[in-house]
Amino acid sequence: MTYAIGVDIGGTFSDCVAVSEDGRVFHGKALSTHSTSPVEGVLNGLGQLAEATGQTVEQLLAATDQFSHGTTIGTNLVVERKGARVGLVATKGHGDALIMMRGRGRTAGAPADRVLNVRDTDKPAPLVPRRNVIEVAERVAPDGSILAPLDEESARASLTELLRSDVEAISIALLWSFRNPVHERRLRDMVHEIRPEMYVSISSDIAPRQGEFERTVASVINSYVGPASSRYLGELADALKGRGLNRPPFIMQSNGGVLPVDVARRRPVQTIGSGPAGGLAGTAAIAKSSGHRNVIATDMGGTSFEVGLLIDGNPVLSSENVIEQYTFKISQLDVRSIACGGGSIARVDRHSGALQVGPESAGSDPGPACYGSGTAPTVTDADVVLGLIDPDNFLAGRMELDQQASIDAVQLLAKESGLSVEEAASGILRVNGNNAATLIRQRTIEQGLDPRDFVVYAFGGAGPVHAFSFARELGVREVVIPLGNGASTLSAYGIAVSDATHVLEQECTIRVPFDAPALAVVTESVEARALAEMAEAGFEAGQVRLERTALARYAEQFMQELPLPMGSGPVDEAMCAELTNAFTSEYARLYGEAALSPFHAPEIFAVRVTATVGLGAAPGCAAGTGSPDPVRTREVFWPGAERWITTAVYDGQPRGDAKIEGPAVVQLAHTTISVAPDQFLHTDASGNCVLTVNKDAY
Repeated sequence: MTYAIGVDIGGTFSDCVAVSEDGRVFHGKALSTHSTSPVEGVLNGLGQLAEATGQTVEQLLAATDQFSHGTTIGTNLVVERKGARVGLVATKGHGDALIMMRGRGRTAGAPADRVLNVRDTDKPAPLVPRRNVIEVAERVAPDGSILAPLDEESARASLTELLRSDVEAISIALLWSFRNPVHERRLRDMVHEIRPEMYVSISSDIAPRQGEFERTVASVINSYVGPASSRYLGELADALKGRGLNRPPFIMQSNGGVLPVDVARRRPVQTIGSGPAGGLAGTAAIAKSSGHRNVIATDMGGTSFEVGLLIDGNPVLSSENVIEQYTFKISQLDVRSIACGGGSIARVDRHSGALQVGPESAGSDPGPACYGSGTAPTVTDADVVLGLIDPDNFLAGRMELDQQASIDAVQLLAKESGLSVEEAASGILRVNGNNAATLIRQRTIEQGLDPRDFVVYAFGGAGPVHAFSFARELGVREVVIPLGNGASTLSAYGIAVSDATHVLEQECTIRVPFDAPALAVVTESVEARALAEMAEAGFEAGQVRLERTALARYAEQFMQELPLPMGSGPVDEAMCAELTNAFTSEYARLYGEAALSPFHAPEIFAVRVTATVGLGAAPGCAAGTGSPDPVRTREVFWPGAERWITTAVYDGQPRGDAKIEGPAVVQLAHTTISVAPDQFLHTDASGNCVLTVNKDAY
């Protein structure tokens, strides 16, 4: 028996999933070890995973054909400002681009309530201090021609001086280098001639897109997280090899695919957001087998709440990412996140007296009050107070929760707000649910989509507990808890079944009427690069599947970007006509027909090629093994009903022929499913738990 393993390190838990060759899914879950080495948390989770399969860790890893890993180390390094000391090389006269930022740099990534609060916004601390920035004499024109050759003598002198300082990595970002990277590549060679071991990123490799600031940010972040990420991934690979893994691990990318660890060590910026991408990738795999074409994927864990979309069966991609107010452009699955999880801390706003939840989180250390170390009231504490979570059966009894600590923590909040402890706990869940629903509305209604036309997939450790609430508020009728107990570790599952994927883009300027030969030249160039880079990663050309997309907009309208599928046929006049029509119809759908501009020319400004190699991991299927009858009842204070109601308690995932009527609580090994009054739960043919929501229940 062989396995595909996926591991996802989250803010609170490290999740591990193994999918056997016959489709069975096994789960392991352990607290993340951020204060020591994250590898420790991974090995702890693998220990539980091996136990679930009836083997030792060594036996499990020896039988593993594919080991894939999603890591938050890059994100944590940027957020915690613990990355490498970076030296930046820029074109003469442009050394301050990173510090100047864009006009919206003060508010990039900020929540809506802070955008207009000038006193509460500011530029982020610089990733590169000005003393570590050097400028070199060179100039490439917008068309890629060389206006001024690189002054190698002065550049070498400046690099030598910079490399004598305490810098640990170098980023090279020159003007228009994505049109002609010759100067960036020569500077990289010069750095290695002086310091062969130096970690170097060049912007034309990392993010070959127009936008001097965004391209510089991507290159700098790659160098900022590169040394530590490379060390961690090397440490992980060595630890796994030492425990019996015979093949190098794959690393999850934010674009929804995996690549070999050696490739990921060169481009760690692409691992930022890989955990949420795994959740959307897992959703796509399960939705395909379940026949769901339009899906809202929601992942609520201990720290955050992420939302992604499947439209017509395909995950929605984005070219822009923001981390700590720094904006950069790298193709990734479009997953938006807010601080809205089980560890989100509740408080009373000192100005308005209103109850607020998040963005601060208790994380895994100290964790919610019920974990035994924390004291602040969190969403998980509210779950315990209300009876939605059984403190004696958390994580199948492996982790005992302190119910009295939860009551004490929420009681302090209740006194401050003038509520009973139950009302305060219910308020925490209702505010948290409203925060979740608001993000979903932003991802759907604000983009011309009706959430009632979608099926909601709710996963993560806290997602199945709270889906009954935010789904009802949205007006959706059906919520899928993917793979039942596997919902808690769906991101790890998605990582396990993901294919090898590499996304490349090339800028161009092709305006209507689209020039077919010019578009063909660009497309062929990107496809050739994609095949070459997949070959470098160890895949043969015959294994690679290429998917082409034209990125279009009205000329110089930089705020809008429409991805237009190009199909697999020849790039000819017929395809160009189809792209023109597709642009008009999609723009009208998103912004209304009145927004169409007949006197403004659409343009294709980039071509994206997604190269994919199937790795053969078969989608899994869970089976309902729980009793069709409740094992007991307990009193639950249901938010919305605002009263204690005798509630049936079920242990284990319901069998396919069982239909559970709310109010009920279904306790699984790694999560709990809340079935509110007038809601129903059953298990479908693929092993997913399906919650039928009555939005008018109360």
